[in-house]
Order: sequence, then structure tokens, then C-alpha cells
Amino acid sequence: MPPENRSAPARMSGGILLLAAILPAALAGGYLGAEFATRPLHEAIATRPPVLIVDVAAALDGIVPEDVGEAIADLRSTAKRLADGGVLVLDAQAVLAAPQDAYVLSGTQP
Repeated sequence: MPPENRSAPARMSGGILLLAAILPAALAGGYLGAEFATRPLHEAIATRPPVLIVDVAAALDGIVPEDVGEAIADLRSTAKRLADGGVLVLDAQAVLAAPQDAYVLSGTQP
């Protein structure tokens, strides 16, 4: 049957079928493209965990001696949670050199 002789519902159902085929293909293509683009990042994180450097001495600066034990316990608990999430947490006193953005700044620094 020539296209000019088809009824409007037949043309409409063809458009719906085309949309029903294109939409899943576009979603699958977008997902696969995003997966392909982020694969190197996932591999880098798996082989080289993110690193944070904490200056424990600076974090404890200004804390009264009675509260130091609790502050250290809080620091250890935070470091443990970060480590459980895949982050390597180091004390600044053990680091010879590192980029500035690897350091966790205390709240008193500008």
C-alpha cells in the first residue's frame, strides 16, 4: 500500500514503534558510553586509592589537655571510616612531601 493511502492511525502506530525502538537503544548507548568513559577512573581508584594527609598536631592545637583523648578517638574513628571507604589516611608527621590538596586542613586555618 503506498504511503499516501495509509490512514492516520497506521502512520501514528509506526511512529510509536519507531520511538519504542529508538528510546531503549539511546538509553543503552548512553549507559555504555558512560561506562566506557569512566572505566579508566574506576581502574585508577582500584589500583591507587585516594590519599588524605591529616596534621594531627594541628588538629589538637588549642584543645585542653582533658579533651585530647576524646579528640584523638574522634580522629581515629574518622580515619577508620575513611579507610573503610577506600581512602588511605596518613599522619602529616610521616609525610616528607605531598601536594597541598592532599592535606586535610583544620578548621582554624584560613
